[in-house]
Amino acid sequence: MDKKTWIEEMENLQEQVKELFRESVTEDVYHLWADTFEIAEVDEKEITVTYHGEPSIQEFKKVCKEVLQSCICSITGDGKKVRISKKRDYPFLTPKMKKNLRAAKFFVIGMAFACVAFAIILIMCNYIGNRNFRETFYSVSSLKVDSRVRVIQLSDLHGCSYGKNNAKLLSRIEMLEPDIIICSGDIVDSVKDDTDYAVNLGQKLAEIAPSYYIYGNNEVEDIYDVPLNEKALDEKFGFNKENRDPTKLLKLSDGFEKELERTGIKVLKNEKDTIQVKTMTVDVYGVLTSNPSAFWSYSEENFMDYIYEDTDNLKITAIHEPFIFEEFDHDFWGDLMVCGHTHGGVIRVPVLGPLVTHEGGLFPERKDYFVYGRYDAAGKPLIVSGGLENSNIFRINNQPELVVIDINKF
Repeated sequence: MDKKTWIEEMENLQEQVKELFRESVTEDVYHLWADTFEIAEVDEKEITVTYHGEPSIQEFKKVCKEVLQSCICSITGDGKKVRISKKRDYPFLTPKMKKNLRAAKFFVIGMAFACVAFAIILIMCNYIGNRNFRETFYSVSSLKVDSRVRVIQLSDLHGCSYGKNNAKLLSRIEMLEPDIIICSGDIVDSVKDDTDYAVNLGQKLAEIAPSYYIYGNNEVEDIYDVPLNEKALDEKFGFNKENRDPTKLLKLSDGFEKELERTGIKVLKNEKDTIQVKTMTVDVYGVLTSNPSAFWSYSEENFMDYIYEDTDNLKITAIHEPFIFEEFDHDFWGDLMVCGHTHGGVIRVPVLGPLVTHEGGLFPERKDYFVYGRYDAAGKPLIVSGGLENSNIFRINNQPELVVIDINKF
């Protein structure tokens, strides 16, 4: 049956039903309901009537269903079931087209369930895979070294453990034989407030190699009563541009620092530490005021001394967030810079890269944010760690990582 014939048959049946409906009900009922229904489909099992009136469909069924069924059966000559449904905007659809539409709906629903199932499987597989960490090796060069210097960076653990008391992580670090270990912040989680975790870890790290701890935003939230930006710090100390004294911040009581340093790990707060690695002298500088607004205000003198004094020393700059490297165009940040904070963008999309960060929004790397991996900052390598946190079930295609950096002469 072609479309034109089908439409004509439906219109003819509609007229006959309405005429019989008029004879079967009162004049008031007819005028109220006669223009609110249409015969939409007739198949072997049932006849579909669509309702498009203002009163509820339940009220229409209550008043008209039995009468309509009687009228339709009288005209068609059989006892087909009558189904009444709300009219939808699918004009001039043939029965075949409607069946295809129903099939398409089932296909879409099926695909939706398949996508949900795939997403659940993907998340669970990543969650299981994230119970372990991977090792990411970087090789950088500097004419200031005469033999390899190995730096291991831990970042953004957020209180997570790999084995009891991080035995698996510590064992692997020891096997890698680092010359320097740097914890670049958020080793603890401010929500958990478990400083003993960081102290125990710091003690074990210090037994392996000279180790440094740089505060991240989670340590800052636990220790300081204000965010470390210029406005908040100036208000706390009553400073302005003329009378600002950066040492006031560094003299604030910090019990966590004392606990850490008793274990042998060195906490760096806008200061450097100088050590001998084999025959080489190495300066490690840790940034506390990593917010760009406070970086120069509260660390300029110490940072400039670190950069421009003892220039033959190998310079390693450690900071939690990469913001200052994005914000400022300085001529020299160090021979190597390490940071974290971004968690590698949490979800890494093939080809497109990191999905989202708090500061950079969607696909931040495409907006020139430093999110994960190796970048260039004033001509020197900047390494942004994806972090070791492993409790986020939405961390996908982004296994937690231990960063291993080998500094060679060439």
